[in-house]
Amino acid sequence: MIAAIAQLRTTPDRDLNLMNALSLIKRAIQVRADIVVLPEVFNTGFFEDNYELVEERIEDELELILKLSERNNIVIVGGVAEKEGDKLYNTAVVIHRGKILEKYRKMLLFPLTEERKYFVPGSELKVVETPVGKIGLMICYEVRFPEIARKLMFMGAEIIAVPAQFPSERVDHWVTLLKARAIENQVYVIGANTGGERWGDSLIVDPWGEVVARAGKQSEIIMAEIDLNRVKEVREKYPFLKDLERLV
Repeated sequence: MIAAIAQLRTTPDRDLNLMNALSLIKRAIQVRADIVVLPEVFNTGFFEDNYELVEERIEDELELILKLSERNNIVIVGGVAEKEGDKLYNTAVVIHRGKILEKYRKMLLFPLTEERKYFVPGSELKVVETPVGKIGLMICYEVRFPEIARKLMFMGAEIIAVPAQFPSERVDHWVTLLKARAIENQVYVIGANTGGERWGDSLIVDPWGEVVARAGKQSEIIMAEIDLNRVKEVREKYPFLKDLERLV
């Protein structure tokens, strides 16, 4: 199957962000992608003026994307600012055929910005059964915590999707961490970063830790052929995960 990343550059214009996301998803559909992953809070970016514009229902916020997905057999994963009552969450959603299959609210909010000022942390990890396999979800800063990825693997994840806004001054960390999470857990890792000069370098990493696709800096679609049999093959040839049974 074909996995794609829609590396979207977010702007202070929320409506423009949503339209640009829709456009990149359409491009992923045109290249016959089976799954496309978008960055963290792609609807608002980390622009606080946008938070007040978020719809009360996530289905209303993502209305056009949900309608597009009704007519196309593609799994869409993306990070959004989600409102519930007076609370705001940094959420990853999984969409297929016009429905939100699941959503994951970021548990570990980044301590070096004002993210904790505006967002409320989630409380539950999620692995989602989809037509393209079992997808575990983590968001940006959380890639620094191998414990999260390990739990997702134990929960059955074959793919870990990581919507992010990870700055280019720490790009070596970004690349190393994504590869490490893939190697440790023998899964595919799809790291979808925000586009722009300060961001970029989205990656698709295979279960052996090989980078099979890498973006530049600007808005673009990247893609790679992935095969979940590769997860099984790597785990059978290198049965390292079985030794975890002695530790847990």
